[in-house]
Amino acid sequence: MKANTRWPCSNCLQARGHNTNFRVYRMVPAACLACNGGLFLHKPFGVHMRSLPRLMVTAAATLCVVGAAWAAPAALPHEMRAYSFASPEQVAPGRGEVIASHTVQAAGAPWLRLQFKDVRLLPGSKLRITSLQDGAVQELDARGLHQWRNTSAYFNGEAVRVELLAGKGSKGNRFAVSHVMVGQAPVQTESQCGATDDRVPSNAPDRARLVNVGCTVNLMSNGCFVTAGHCLASPGSVNVVEFNVPLSGSTGAIVHPAPKDQYVPTTNRLFKNSGVGKDWGVFTTSPNATTGLTALQAQGSSLNFATAVPAVGADVVITGYGVDSGTANQTQQVSNGPITAVNTTGTSMQYKADTEGGNSGSVVVSGGNVVAIHTHGGCTTAGTGSNQGTLYTNPELQAAFTQVCGATPPVPTCSNIRSVKAACSAKGRITVNVRLTDSSFDGQSVAVAIDGASQDVPINGDLAQVRLPGQAAGNHTYELIDPAGCVAPKTVVCP
Repeated sequence: MKANTRWPCSNCLQARGHNTNFRVYRMVPAACLACNGGLFLHKPFGVHMRSLPRLMVTAAATLCVVGAAWAAPAALPHEMRAYSFASPEQVAPGRGEVIASHTVQAAGAPWLRLQFKDVRLLPGSKLRITSLQDGAVQELDARGLHQWRNTSAYFNGEAVRVELLAGKGSKGNRFAVSHVMVGQAPVQTESQCGATDDRVPSNAPDRARLVNVGCTVNLMSNGCFVTAGHCLASPGSVNVVEFNVPLSGSTGAIVHPAPKDQYVPTTNRLFKNSGVGKDWGVFTTSPNATTGLTALQAQGSSLNFATAVPAVGADVVITGYGVDSGTANQTQQVSNGPITAVNTTGTSMQYKADTEGGNSGSVVVSGGNVVAIHTHGGCTTAGTGSNQGTLYTNPELQAAFTQVCGATPPVPTCSNIRSVKAACSAKGRITVNVRLTDSSFDGQSVAVAIDGASQDVPINGDLAQVRLPGQAAGNHTYELIDPAGCVAPKTVVCP
C-alpha cells in the first residue's frame, strides 16, 4: 500500500475557512507552525506554470491539513507554450472542402492539446484536428468548439494537423492557435505503505480519469459522476473526463484515449471540501462532440449507491488512476482490503486498500455498490493506519446528487447579467467582474474569454470574478461567452 509523502512547511498552504454552500476553499500562505502535527498533500508532479489561460492552469501548491492527508490528485506534467498561427480569412464561397491546413508540432512531446482564438465557423463549417501519431480525429463545429471552450481534445504524439473545412456557400471562416499544452514525462515518486503494492490492472468501463487535475471519477446509473470534492475545487483544472485510458509510455508519460472517449464537464456541479467525511463532488458532462453520445450511452455500464452500510471487516474494492512507474502510471488499477472503521455520525469510513496520488475520487465498492468516496490517505510504511473516505450516506452528498442529477438547474441567461467590467493593475493583472442581478446562481459558473482564451468562472453570491496576472502592456479583449450574446466584446488596457 502507498503512503502520503510529507513535505516541508515551506511547500504548504493553509486551508482557511469554507462555507456550507459547497464553494471552493480559500487558500493563503501559512506559517510553518500551521503545519506542525499535520499530514501533507502530495505536490502535483512536474507542473510548469507560466502565463497561460485559466482553463488549463493546474494548482501546484501543497495543502497542509491538520489531522489527515488528502488522497492527492496527480496533475498531468506539462508546459504551456505560446503559439502564433492565424489562417487567412476565407474570401471565396465554401464548397465543403479544406480551405486551410496547419501542422502544430512540439518535438519529442508525448501529447498535445491546442488552445484556439479568433475562430469563426459559419454554418456547415468545422475544424478537423488529427494526431499524426495514431490518426485520432476530432471535428468541431461552432457549437462543439464552444462546448470545448476553444480547446481541442488531448492528442497523442508530438504533432497534430488542424484543417478548416468551409461549409457550402459560407464565407469568412477563420481560426487561430494561441497556445499549445505540451505534455512532459512525469517525475516518478513512490511512497509505499506496507511491504507490497497490491494494485493490479483493471478495465472497469464505468471509471474514468479526470484531467488536468489528475483524479478518478465514477459514472453513476443516472449518467452523473461522483468524485472527491477537492478534485473539483479548482475549476480551471476540471478539463476533460477520459474513458478507456490506454497504457502510459515507458517513461510514465500518460497516453490519451481517442477524442471519442473524451468528455467535457459542464458547469452543473456541486461539491464540498471540508475534510474527512465531508469531501464529495457531483457533476455532469456534455455529450461527446465526436459521437454525440453521452458517457452512459457509450460506456454501457454504471454504478449505484449501496442501500446498507457494510460492517467492519467487510472487503472493499477501489478502482482508480493512481500514479505508478512506467506504463502503469495513471492507468486504471484495482485493489482491495478490509474496512477497519465506520463512523455513521461523521459519515466517514476507513479501510486498508492500496491507493496513490490520482486515486482521489475513486469510489469504494462493497457488494458491487458504492459505499464511500475515497478522499484521504492515512496508511504508513509500518503498516499502521488506514485510508479514508466519505460515506455514501452523507446527507449533503445525497441532496447534491438529487439536485445535480435529478433535474437540470436553472442557468444564468442574459437577463440575469447586470454588468461585465474589467480592469488591469500596474503589474499587469487583469480582473474581470461579471455582476449578476441576484445571488440565485451562487455555486454555478459563467465563461469569460480573455484574448480568446476561455475561463470557467465560479459564481460567488452575485459575482463571478476571474483574475489573470502577468499580462503584457497594451490592449486586451475580454468577452462573456456563456451565456453568449449578452454583451459585445470589450477592451481593457494594461499599462
